Amino acid sequence: MNVDYESRKFESDKIALLGLFVLALVAAYIIVSVKSTLVFSEPIELAHTGLYVSMPVGNGWQSEEQWRYQKNTYTLSSSFAVGSDKPTSWAYCQYLLAPEALPAKTWYEQKAADVNGTIVEISREQKNTLTIDWAHIDRPEFFLTTFLGIVELPNNRRLNIEVGQIEDDLDMAEEVFKRIISSLNFEDNRLFTDGIEIVSTIKDKGLSSFLDNQDRQIYFLIRNSKGRTIGFMIDALVNSESDAPMNIQAAGHLYGRGLQEQATLFRSRNNLSEFVWQSETKSITGISRAEIILDKAGIMTVGVVDARSETKYRPSSAAIPDIFIEQLLRQIIESDAKRIIIDKIDADGKIVPTRVSLIEDRESIIAGEDATYAMKLEFLDGRGFFDLVFFDDRKQIFEVTVQEEKRYTIEKTSREVIVREFPERADFVLQRIKTL
Repeated sequence: MNVDYESRKFESDKIALLGLFVLALVAAYIIVSVKSTLVFSEPIELAHTGLYVSMPVGNGWQSEEQWRYQKNTYTLSSSFAVGSDKPTSWAYCQYLLAPEALPAKTWYEQKAADVNGTIVEISREQKNTLTIDWAHIDRPEFFLTTFLGIVELPNNRRLNIEVGQIEDDLDMAEEVFKRIISSLNFEDNRLFTDGIEIVSTIKDKGLSSFLDNQDRQIYFLIRNSKGRTIGFMIDALVNSESDAPMNIQAAGHLYGRGLQEQATLFRSRNNLSEFVWQSETKSITGISRAEIILDKAGIMTVGVVDARSETKYRPSSAAIPDIFIEQLLRQIIESDAKRIIIDKIDADGKIVPTRVSLIEDRESIIAGEDATYAMKLEFLDGRGFFDLVFFDDRKQIFEVTVQEEKRYTIEKTSREVIVREFPERADFVLQRIKTL
Protein backbone atom coordinates (compact mmCIF):
# COMPACT_ATOMS: atom_id res chain seq x y z
CA MET A 1 0.00 0.00 0.00
CA ASN A 2 2.75 2.45 0.86
CA VAL A 3 4.62 1.68 -2.37
CA ASP A 4 1.49 2.32 -4.41
CA TYR A 5 0.90 5.64 -2.60
CA GLU A 6 4.47 6.81 -3.09
CA SER A 7 4.29 5.87 -6.76
CA ARG A 8 1.14 7.88 -7.34
CA LYS A 9 2.60 10.85 -5.44
CA PHE A 10 5.75 10.75 -7.59
CA GLU A 11 3.67 10.74 -10.77
CA SER A 12 1.64 13.70 -9.48
CA ASP A 13 4.80 15.68 -8.71
CA LYS A 14 6.12 15.02 -12.20
CA ILE A 15 2.88 16.24 -13.74
CA ALA A 16 2.96 19.38 -11.55
CA LEU A 17 6.56 20.12 -12.53
CA LEU A 18 5.71 19.54 -16.17
CA GLY A 19 2.80 21.96 -15.81
CA LEU A 20 5.05 24.60 -14.27
CA PHE A 21 7.59 24.12 -17.04
CA VAL A 22 4.89 24.56 -19.68
CA LEU A 23 3.60 27.70 -17.94
CA ALA A 24 7.14 29.10 -17.83
CA LEU A 25 7.54 28.42 -21.54
CA VAL A 26 4.22 30.10 -22.27
CA ALA A 27 5.16 33.11 -20.12
CA ALA A 28 8.55 33.37 -21.84
CA TYR A 29 6.85 33.11 -25.22
CA ILE A 30 4.41 35.87 -24.31
CA ILE A 31 7.21 38.16 -23.13
CA VAL A 32 9.30 37.49 -26.24
CA SER A 33 6.25 38.07 -28.43
CA VAL A 34 5.32 41.42 -26.91
CA LYS A 35 8.93 42.56 -26.99
CA SER A 36 9.41 41.57 -30.59
CA THR A 37 6.21 43.35 -31.64
CA LEU A 38 7.01 46.95 -30.76
CA VAL A 39 4.14 49.39 -31.06
CA PHE A 40 4.80 53.12 -31.09
CA SER A 41 2.53 56.04 -30.36
CA GLU A 42 1.49 58.70 -32.79
CA PRO A 43 3.92 61.66 -32.77
CA ILE A 44 3.67 63.38 -29.38
CA GLU A 45 4.01 67.14 -29.65
CA LEU A 46 5.83 69.24 -27.09
CA ALA A 47 3.48 72.20 -27.34
CA HIS A 48 4.84 75.49 -28.68
CA THR A 49 8.28 74.06 -29.51
CA GLY A 50 7.78 72.45 -32.91
CA LEU A 51 9.17 69.13 -31.59
CA TYR A 52 7.44 65.78 -32.17
CA VAL A 53 8.55 62.30 -31.07
CA SER A 54 6.95 58.84 -30.79
CA MET A 55 7.38 56.48 -27.83
CA PRO A 56 6.80 52.72 -27.34
CA VAL A 57 3.30 51.97 -26.01
CA GLY A 58 1.26 48.81 -25.44
CA ASN A 59 2.48 45.18 -25.46
CA GLY A 60 3.96 45.69 -22.02
CA TRP A 61 5.16 49.27 -22.54
CA GLN A 62 3.47 51.96 -20.47
CA SER A 63 3.57 55.67 -21.24
CA GLU A 64 1.42 58.68 -20.39
CA GLU A 65 2.17 59.95 -23.90
CA GLN A 66 2.47 63.42 -22.42
CA TRP A 67 5.39 65.77 -21.78
CA ARG A 68 5.86 66.83 -18.15
CA TYR A 69 7.56 70.04 -17.02
CA GLN A 70 10.16 69.86 -14.29
CA LYS A 71 12.48 72.71 -13.42
CA ASN A 72 13.91 73.94 -16.74
CA THR A 73 13.18 70.60 -18.41
CA TYR A 74 10.33 68.77 -20.15
CA THR A 75 10.33 64.97 -19.92
CA LEU A 76 8.59 62.19 -21.83
CA SER A 77 8.96 58.57 -20.72
CA SER A 78 7.91 54.98 -21.32
CA SER A 79 8.76 51.80 -19.41
CA PHE A 80 8.47 48.03 -19.87
CA ALA A 81 7.67 45.98 -16.76
CA VAL A 82 5.74 42.82 -17.72
CA GLY A 83 5.72 40.35 -14.83
CA SER A 84 7.67 42.67 -12.53
CA ASP A 85 7.15 45.73 -10.39
CA LYS A 86 10.42 47.18 -11.67
CA PRO A 87 10.94 48.18 -15.33
CA THR A 88 13.40 46.01 -17.20
CA SER A 89 13.47 48.43 -20.13
CA TRP A 90 12.93 52.18 -20.28
CA ALA A 91 12.96 55.13 -22.65
CA TYR A 92 13.32 58.80 -21.69
CA CYS A 93 13.32 62.02 -23.68
CA GLN A 94 14.43 65.23 -21.98
CA TYR A 95 13.94 68.62 -23.61
CA LEU A 96 16.36 71.01 -21.90
CA LEU A 97 15.43 74.70 -21.97
CA ALA A 98 18.87 76.04 -21.12
CA PRO A 99 21.54 73.34 -21.08
CA GLU A 100 25.11 74.25 -20.30
CA ALA A 101 27.44 73.86 -23.26
CA LEU A 102 28.62 70.26 -22.82
CA PRO A 103 30.36 68.12 -25.47
CA ALA A 104 28.44 64.96 -26.28
CA LYS A 105 31.43 62.76 -25.47
CA THR A 106 31.69 64.28 -21.98
CA TRP A 107 28.04 63.44 -21.32
CA TYR A 108 28.57 59.85 -22.53
CA GLU A 109 31.57 59.46 -20.24
CA GLN A 110 29.65 60.81 -17.25
CA LYS A 111 26.72 58.44 -17.88
CA ALA A 112 29.09 55.48 -18.36
CA ALA A 113 30.83 56.28 -15.09
CA ASP A 114 27.47 56.45 -13.29
CA VAL A 115 26.77 52.77 -14.12
CA ASN A 116 30.38 51.55 -14.23
CA GLY A 117 29.83 50.77 -17.88
CA THR A 118 31.94 51.01 -21.02
CA ILE A 119 31.31 53.06 -24.15
CA VAL A 120 31.39 50.50 -26.96
CA GLU A 121 30.24 52.69 -29.86
CA ILE A 122 29.88 56.38 -30.76
CA SER A 123 28.12 57.44 -33.94
CA ARG A 124 26.03 60.12 -35.65
CA GLU A 125 22.86 60.07 -37.71
CA GLN A 126 20.90 62.64 -39.69
CA LYS A 127 17.10 62.96 -39.61
CA ASN A 128 15.90 65.74 -41.89
CA THR A 129 17.43 68.92 -40.41
CA LEU A 130 18.36 67.22 -37.14
CA THR A 131 21.76 65.79 -36.28
CA ILE A 132 21.68 63.02 -33.68
CA ASP A 133 24.92 62.16 -31.89
CA TRP A 134 24.66 58.90 -30.00
CA ALA A 135 26.58 56.34 -27.98
CA HIS A 136 26.13 52.74 -26.84
CA ILE A 137 27.12 51.93 -23.24
CA ASP A 138 27.40 48.33 -22.07
CA ARG A 139 27.94 46.47 -18.80
CA PRO A 140 27.69 42.78 -19.76
CA GLU A 141 28.04 41.28 -16.27
CA PHE A 142 24.80 43.02 -15.27
CA PHE A 143 23.10 42.50 -18.66
CA LEU A 144 22.88 46.33 -18.78
CA THR A 145 22.87 48.13 -22.09
CA THR A 146 22.10 51.81 -22.68
CA PHE A 147 21.79 54.02 -25.73
CA LEU A 148 22.21 57.78 -25.37
CA GLY A 149 21.39 60.43 -27.93
CA ILE A 150 21.88 64.20 -28.08
CA VAL A 151 20.07 66.51 -30.50
CA GLU A 152 21.20 70.13 -30.45
CA LEU A 153 18.25 72.37 -31.32
CA PRO A 154 18.15 76.08 -32.20
CA ASN A 155 18.22 78.74 -29.48
CA ASN A 156 20.23 76.74 -26.94
CA ARG A 157 17.62 73.98 -26.69
CA ARG A 158 18.69 70.36 -26.46
CA LEU A 159 16.96 66.99 -26.61
CA ASN A 160 18.53 64.14 -24.65
CA ILE A 161 17.38 60.58 -25.37
CA GLU A 162 18.09 57.56 -23.17
CA VAL A 163 16.96 53.98 -23.81
CA GLY A 164 18.13 51.08 -21.65
CA GLN A 165 17.42 47.54 -20.60
CA ILE A 166 18.58 45.04 -17.97
CA GLU A 167 18.05 41.71 -19.73
CA ASP A 168 19.94 39.18 -21.78
CA ASP A 169 17.28 37.77 -24.10
CA LEU A 170 16.70 40.50 -26.69
CA ASP A 171 18.48 43.56 -28.06
CA MET A 172 15.32 45.59 -27.65
CA ALA A 173 17.01 48.81 -26.44
CA GLU A 174 18.75 49.34 -29.77
CA GLU A 175 15.55 48.85 -31.75
CA VAL A 176 13.56 51.19 -29.48
CA PHE A 177 16.30 53.83 -29.66
CA LYS A 178 16.44 53.74 -33.44
CA ARG A 179 12.67 53.88 -33.71
CA ILE A 180 12.60 56.96 -31.48
CA ILE A 181 15.22 58.88 -33.45
CA SER A 182 13.54 57.92 -36.73
CA SER A 183 10.29 59.44 -35.41
CA LEU A 184 11.84 62.82 -34.58
CA ASN A 185 10.42 65.85 -36.32
CA PHE A 186 11.14 69.51 -35.67
CA GLU A 187 9.87 72.81 -37.06
CA ASP A 188 10.91 76.26 -35.84
CA ASN A 189 8.22 78.08 -33.86
CA ARG A 190 7.69 81.55 -35.29
CA LEU A 191 6.34 82.85 -31.97
CA PHE A 192 9.64 82.00 -30.29
CA THR A 193 11.55 83.71 -33.10
CA ASP A 194 9.41 86.82 -32.59
CA GLY A 195 10.15 86.60 -28.85
CA ILE A 196 13.88 86.64 -29.57
CA GLU A 197 13.42 89.77 -31.69
CA ILE A 198 11.54 91.59 -28.92
CA VAL A 199 14.08 90.68 -26.23
CA SER A 200 16.97 91.59 -28.55
CA THR A 201 15.38 94.99 -29.20
CA ILE A 202 15.22 95.67 -25.46
CA LYS A 203 18.87 94.73 -25.04
CA ASP A 204 19.92 96.85 -28.03
CA LYS A 205 18.01 99.89 -26.78
CA GLY A 206 19.27 99.40 -23.25
CA LEU A 207 17.21 99.11 -20.09
CA SER A 208 17.79 102.77 -19.22
CA SER A 209 15.74 103.80 -22.27
CA PHE A 210 12.64 102.35 -20.59
CA LEU A 211 12.99 104.34 -17.38
CA ASP A 212 10.66 107.31 -17.07
CA ASN A 213 12.89 108.67 -14.34
CA GLN A 214 16.12 107.68 -12.68
CA ASP A 215 14.63 106.54 -9.39
CA ARG A 216 11.31 104.81 -9.99
CA GLN A 217 9.45 103.13 -7.14
CA ILE A 218 6.08 101.44 -7.54
CA TYR A 219 3.75 100.07 -4.88
CA PHE A 220 1.07 97.40 -5.21
CA LEU A 221 -1.55 95.87 -2.94
CA ILE A 222 -2.34 92.17 -3.24
CA ARG A 223 -5.96 91.08 -2.75
CA ASN A 224 -7.49 87.61 -2.74
CA SER A 225 -10.57 86.57 -4.69
CA LYS A 226 -12.82 87.93 -1.93
CA GLY A 227 -11.22 91.36 -2.14
CA ARG A 228 -9.34 91.04 1.13
CA THR A 229 -5.93 92.69 1.26
CA ILE A 230 -3.34 90.00 2.03
CA GLY A 231 -0.01 91.53 1.02
CA PHE A 232 1.95 94.16 -0.84
CA MET A 233 4.77 94.57 -3.35
CA ILE A 234 7.39 97.27 -3.79
CA ASP A 235 9.43 97.49 -6.99
CA ALA A 236 12.26 99.89 -7.71
CA LEU A 237 14.29 100.30 -10.89
CA VAL A 238 17.25 102.69 -11.01
CA ASN A 239 19.83 103.82 -13.54
CA SER A 240 22.76 104.78 -11.35
CA GLU A 241 24.43 106.67 -14.24
CA SER A 242 27.74 105.70 -12.72
CA ASP A 243 30.86 104.42 -14.42
CA ALA A 244 30.31 101.03 -12.83
CA PRO A 245 29.77 98.26 -15.41
CA MET A 246 26.47 97.22 -13.80
CA ASN A 247 24.68 100.55 -13.77
CA ILE A 248 21.14 99.17 -13.78
CA GLN A 249 19.87 98.37 -10.30
CA ALA A 250 16.52 96.91 -9.29
CA ALA A 251 15.06 95.89 -5.97
CA GLY A 252 11.84 94.22 -5.02
CA HIS A 253 9.96 93.26 -1.90
CA LEU A 254 7.00 90.90 -1.64
CA TYR A 255 5.10 90.56 1.62
CA GLY A 256 2.26 88.12 2.19
CA ARG A 257 0.85 88.48 5.68
CA GLY A 258 1.46 85.27 7.60
CA LEU A 259 2.64 83.46 4.47
CA GLN A 260 5.86 84.62 2.87
CA GLU A 261 8.27 87.51 2.53
CA GLN A 262 10.83 87.86 -0.24
CA ALA A 263 13.47 90.50 -0.91
CA THR A 264 15.44 90.70 -4.16
CA LEU A 265 18.36 92.80 -5.36
CA PHE A 266 19.39 92.91 -9.01
CA ARG A 267 22.35 94.58 -10.76
CA SER A 268 23.11 94.35 -14.46
CA ARG A 269 24.69 95.95 -17.46
CA ASN A 270 22.43 98.20 -19.47
CA ASN A 271 22.16 95.57 -22.23
CA LEU A 272 21.55 92.67 -19.79
CA SER A 273 24.67 90.86 -21.01
CA GLU A 274 25.76 90.32 -17.40
CA PHE A 275 23.87 90.44 -14.14
CA VAL A 276 23.86 89.42 -10.47
CA TRP A 277 20.52 88.61 -8.85
CA GLN A 278 20.20 87.87 -5.13
CA SER A 279 17.08 86.86 -3.24
CA GLU A 280 16.07 85.90 0.29
CA THR A 281 12.76 84.20 1.02
CA LYS A 282 11.23 83.74 4.47
CA SER A 283 8.28 81.41 5.05
CA ILE A 284 6.90 79.09 7.71
CA THR A 285 9.39 76.46 6.53
CA GLY A 286 12.42 78.68 7.10
CA ILE A 287 14.73 81.00 5.19
CA SER A 288 16.25 80.29 1.77
CA ARG A 289 18.77 82.36 -0.15
CA ALA A 290 19.63 82.18 -3.82
CA GLU A 291 22.03 83.93 -6.16
CA ILE A 292 21.97 83.98 -9.94
CA ILE A 293 24.98 85.17 -11.93
CA LEU A 294 25.01 85.61 -15.70
CA ASP A 295 28.58 85.99 -16.93
CA LYS A 296 29.84 87.54 -20.15
CA ALA A 297 30.11 84.07 -21.73
CA GLY A 298 26.33 83.67 -21.43
CA ILE A 299 26.49 81.04 -18.66
CA MET A 300 23.92 81.48 -15.89
CA THR A 301 24.93 79.99 -12.54
CA VAL A 302 22.10 79.39 -10.08
CA GLY A 303 23.26 78.87 -6.52
CA VAL A 304 21.32 77.93 -3.41
CA VAL A 305 23.42 79.63 -0.75
CA ASP A 306 22.44 77.58 2.30
CA ALA A 307 22.63 74.26 0.47
CA ARG A 308 25.96 75.23 -1.13
CA SER A 309 24.82 73.88 -4.47
CA GLU A 310 24.85 75.41 -7.90
CA THR A 311 23.64 74.57 -11.39
CA LYS A 312 24.80 76.08 -14.64
CA TYR A 313 22.58 76.94 -17.62
CA ARG A 314 22.94 78.66 -20.97
CA PRO A 315 19.72 80.68 -21.45
CA SER A 316 18.23 81.27 -24.87
CA SER A 317 18.22 84.63 -26.63
CA ALA A 318 14.54 84.95 -25.65
CA ALA A 319 15.28 84.73 -21.91
CA ILE A 320 14.57 87.72 -19.68
CA PRO A 321 14.39 88.13 -15.87
CA ASP A 322 10.80 88.53 -14.69
CA ILE A 323 11.56 91.90 -13.09
CA PHE A 324 11.71 93.33 -16.64
CA ILE A 325 8.38 91.90 -17.81
CA GLU A 326 6.85 95.40 -17.84
CA GLN A 327 9.55 96.62 -20.21
CA LEU A 328 8.97 93.56 -22.39
CA LEU A 329 5.23 94.19 -22.57
CA ARG A 330 5.72 97.86 -23.38
CA GLN A 331 8.04 96.89 -26.23
CA ILE A 332 5.36 94.55 -27.59
CA ILE A 333 2.80 97.37 -27.48
CA GLU A 334 5.16 99.58 -29.46
CA SER A 335 5.90 96.86 -32.02
CA ASP A 336 3.83 95.01 -34.60
CA ALA A 337 3.94 91.79 -32.56
CA LYS A 338 0.60 90.47 -31.31
CA ARG A 339 1.80 87.18 -29.81
CA ILE A 340 5.26 85.89 -28.83
CA ILE A 341 6.92 83.23 -26.67
CA ILE A 342 9.77 84.11 -24.31
CA ASP A 343 11.66 82.39 -21.49
CA LYS A 344 10.81 84.04 -18.16
CA ILE A 345 13.56 83.67 -15.56
CA ASP A 346 12.39 83.70 -11.93
CA ALA A 347 14.41 84.77 -8.90
CA ASP A 348 15.08 81.13 -7.95
CA GLY A 349 16.55 80.34 -11.38
CA LYS A 350 13.46 78.62 -12.75
CA ILE A 351 12.96 79.18 -16.48
CA VAL A 352 9.35 79.10 -17.68
CA PRO A 353 8.46 79.39 -21.38
CA THR A 354 5.71 82.00 -21.51
CA ARG A 355 3.30 82.90 -24.29
CA VAL A 356 2.52 86.62 -24.29
CA SER A 357 -0.53 87.88 -26.20
CA LEU A 358 -1.90 91.35 -26.80
CA ILE A 359 -5.64 91.26 -26.02
CA GLU A 360 -7.44 93.07 -28.80
CA ASP A 361 -11.00 92.00 -27.93
CA ARG A 362 -12.18 94.77 -25.63
CA GLU A 363 -14.88 92.54 -24.14
CA SER A 364 -12.10 90.29 -22.80
CA ILE A 365 -10.63 93.12 -20.72
CA ILE A 366 -12.20 92.69 -17.30
CA ALA A 367 -10.41 95.60 -15.59
CA GLY A 368 -12.94 98.09 -16.93
CA GLU A 369 -12.61 101.10 -19.17
CA ASP A 370 -9.44 102.30 -17.42
CA ALA A 371 -7.33 99.79 -19.36
CA THR A 372 -5.90 101.18 -22.58
CA TYR A 373 -3.92 98.00 -23.24
CA ALA A 374 -4.21 94.47 -21.89
CA MET A 375 -1.79 91.55 -22.13
CA LYS A 376 -2.10 87.86 -21.25
CA LEU A 377 0.88 85.84 -20.02
CA GLU A 378 0.36 82.06 -20.20
CA PHE A 379 2.98 80.03 -18.35
CA LEU A 380 3.72 76.90 -20.39
CA ASP A 381 4.67 74.59 -17.53
CA GLY A 382 1.54 72.47 -17.71
CA ARG A 383 -0.29 73.98 -14.73
CA GLY A 384 -2.57 76.28 -16.73
CA PHE A 385 -1.65 79.41 -14.75
CA PHE A 386 -1.74 82.85 -16.36
CA ASP A 387 -1.59 86.59 -15.64
CA LEU A 388 -3.69 89.37 -17.13
CA VAL A 389 -1.78 92.66 -17.14
CA PHE A 390 -3.53 96.00 -17.64
CA PHE A 391 -1.91 99.26 -18.78
CA ASP A 392 -3.10 102.84 -18.63
CA ASP A 393 -2.75 105.38 -21.46
CA ARG A 394 0.84 106.09 -20.38
CA LYS A 395 1.69 102.39 -20.90
CA GLN A 396 2.21 101.81 -17.20
CA ILE A 397 0.85 98.81 -15.31
CA PHE A 398 -1.96 99.64 -12.90
CA GLU A 399 -3.41 96.17 -12.26
CA VAL A 400 -2.56 92.50 -12.64
CA THR A 401 -4.92 89.53 -12.28
CA VAL A 402 -3.06 86.39 -11.21
CA GLN A 403 -4.83 83.09 -11.95
CA GLU A 404 -3.22 80.21 -10.06
CA GLU A 405 -4.87 77.64 -7.80
CA LYS A 406 -6.59 80.71 -6.40
CA ARG A 407 -7.18 84.06 -8.01
CA TYR A 408 -5.38 87.21 -6.85
CA THR A 409 -5.44 90.83 -7.89
CA ILE A 410 -2.42 93.13 -7.74
CA GLU A 411 -3.42 96.82 -7.73
CA LYS A 412 -1.19 99.85 -8.03
CA THR A 413 -1.27 101.96 -4.87
CA SER A 414 0.81 104.41 -2.83
CA ARG A 415 3.31 104.15 -0.01
CA GLU A 416 0.85 105.74 2.39
CA VAL A 417 -1.77 103.07 1.71
CA ILE A 418 0.72 100.26 2.34
CA VAL A 419 1.82 101.85 5.64
CA ARG A 420 -1.81 102.16 6.72
CA GLU A 421 -2.83 98.64 5.65
CA PHE A 422 0.26 96.95 7.11
CA PRO A 423 1.25 98.79 10.28
CA GLU A 424 3.39 95.83 11.33
CA ARG A 425 5.72 96.62 8.40
CA ALA A 426 5.38 100.42 8.37
CA ASP A 427 8.85 101.12 9.79
CA PHE A 428 10.42 98.73 7.28
CA VAL A 429 8.61 100.30 4.32
CA LEU A 430 9.56 103.86 5.31
CA GLN A 431 13.18 102.88 5.98
CA ARG A 432 13.41 100.95 2.72
CA ILE A 433 12.22 103.95 0.72
CA LYS A 434 15.10 105.96 2.12
CA THR A 435 17.71 103.38 1.16
CA LEU A 436 16.55 102.37 -2.32
